[in-house]
Amino acid sequence: MVEGRLPFRYLGVPIKTTRLSATDCKPTIDKVVDRIRGLGARKLSYAGRLILVKAVLKTLLQYRATMFILPTGVISRIESICRNFLWDGGADYIRSPLVSWDKACKPWDEGWLGLKNDIQWNKAAVGKLVWLLASKPDHMWVRWVNHTYIKGKDWLTYEPPTSTSWYWRRICRVKNLFKEAYNQNMWTTQHNKEYTIAKGYDFIRDKGLKVNWHNLVWNKWSIPKHSFISWVYQHKNMNTMEKLHNLSISEEYTCRICRNETETIEHLFFDCPYNRKVVVIEGDWLGLPLPYQDLMEWRLRITGSKMKQGIINATINACLYHIWNQRNRSRIELSLLRLT
Repeated sequence: MVEGRLPFRYLGVPIKTTRLSATDCKPTIDKVVDRIRGLGARKLSYAGRLILVKAVLKTLLQYRATMFILPTGVISRIESICRNFLWDGGADYIRSPLVSWDKACKPWDEGWLGLKNDIQWNKAAVGKLVWLLASKPDHMWVRWVNHTYIKGKDWLTYEPPTSTSWYWRRICRVKNLFKEAYNQNMWTTQHNKEYTIAKGYDFIRDKGLKVNWHNLVWNKWSIPKHSFISWVYQHKNMNTMEKLHNLSISEEYTCRICRNETETIEHLFFDCPYNRKVVVIEGDWLGLPLPYQDLMEWRLRITGSKMKQGIINATINACLYHIWNQRNRSRIELSLLRLT
């Protein structure tokens, strides 16, 4: 046995007696950036990068967020890397996002991308310590904390002295976020079941209104990249020529396919003579009443078996994707013709 010294690393995380600094967390940031470089993500669709953000990049941070109180600046830096990776495939800010990151970090059923806000996730992880102190008096760490800090006082009304450690004051600050979720030292929001980080996160996050169309866009019948474009269409955030022209990014504003009318979302998907042929053929096959500019309202009225509804929604998602894909191809081809 060799006598060691603090700080040291265990299972990839730093172990020290003081709070973590940005320098201590730099290896985590470097690891996230290295993962991005090894993924070759610029060739992936938005949906492919979204899956990688959830399954790879976010887990690197959340693994550490469940064990430590991380510096807010470090969490914000990693979230900005995830944002840049999602919208452009790299770690640096180059392309403006289609939606703000705060909106992207909201659930599917509220109309967004189902990502987690890691600052709030870190607080929810600390909330597990709050729950231990409230409900597990025989836990060894709880007994030590009671003997050293609380000393017989009521935990939910306890306020730490300014002379106590930074970690302990942060735990007490997080406790104040969860006070309303306790009843006689028991977690009560989920039928008196035990606290979990997911429940704590859902309790403190900013909740929005639920939408009735998320299952139409995100479902097992649709290819993920088709669903993603359908989701962008639903929020009317597509970078049409009209939008690029209004932002002074492009001098052109006409449709890249018919090259006659202003390229708005309504024109591109319903009024462009070339794309309208596709829409009419699809509408005849699916039995859509034309015209159907209010596409989402029509989709909400679909009846029949789940398989029938799934196939119709998958077909509509695919149609939206391929129209948008053809528009992008036409735009590139037109630019190459002008260069030659």
